[in-house]
Amino acid sequence: MHRALELPVDINLSDLSYFLYTRGIPHKVTEESGKQVVWTENEEMSLIVANLYQQWQSGELTLPSAPPKKGVNAGGFLKHISWQKMPVTLLFMLASMVVVLITRAGTDWHTIAWFSFIPFEVANGYLYFGSLGMGLDQGEYWRLFSPVFLHFGLTHLAFNMLALYIFGSRLETRQGGIHLLAIIVFTAVISNFAQYFWGGDDTIFGGFSGVVYGLMGYCMTREKVDRHWHFGLPPFYYGFMLTWLVLGYTDILGSIGFGNMANAAHTGGLVAGCLLGAIAGLLFKERHIEKD
Repeated sequence: MHRALELPVDINLSDLSYFLYTRGIPHKVTEESGKQVVWTENEEMSLIVANLYQQWQSGELTLPSAPPKKGVNAGGFLKHISWQKMPVTLLFMLASMVVVLITRAGTDWHTIAWFSFIPFEVANGYLYFGSLGMGLDQGEYWRLFSPVFLHFGLTHLAFNMLALYIFGSRLETRQGGIHLLAIIVFTAVISNFAQYFWGGDDTIFGGFSGVVYGLMGYCMTREKVDRHWHFGLPPFYYGFMLTWLVLGYTDILGSIGFGNMANAAHTGGLVAGCLLGAIAGLLFKERHIEKD
């Protein structure tokens, strides 16, 4: 490759690049040391590009406007996210991703043992389970919450993080981070206990889905109880999540590759979220009546 031009980064070369493309002149534009560099195949092409650039800058050559770029504009999407309005949602998403990395997407049992609801040890290829009481006696109270960060596979993580973003961002933007944090902690503990009572001392479970169902239950019930409160969520979201919950109690999802579902955690989280939504809805509804 031959260096044809070296220009400041504030010069928009989209129209020039499009013009060169329409004229069949192979090239590429890179950035290095705070400058844009236009590369061509050889010195002859570089001279042509440099000459065209000089004509463009002097006004002798008028270039057609480049068409808008097609495809997903990830940068534009990220810029439109109100990062400052939902730090709690993003913090939990980031924490879940970090845990997936250090647990190797739920395959490193030694690391999983740090986050599991029931403490266990790995020795000689076997898992030796303790008990919930043993963990609490040792001051490991984080286990009541930490299983929400465990995800067994990237699909499991992606599904839960998308749902967390949908419900968590609406709640946090509408009510604030402290309110969302309280809902997450409460529904996480309840959903974890529900799954524990369902599976017993020798089961390992994890995932944010119990909390997600809690957030959904909160939104759904809050809107029903207090008509002044709207989260702007399409009914499709509620219908899909409830259908998924029902299917989880069948063998259908397991037979198509989704593995064992933490159905009790889903149900426990949903019930806990609905309870919180009903309480909050009644309290706020009373405030509306008092103002009237």
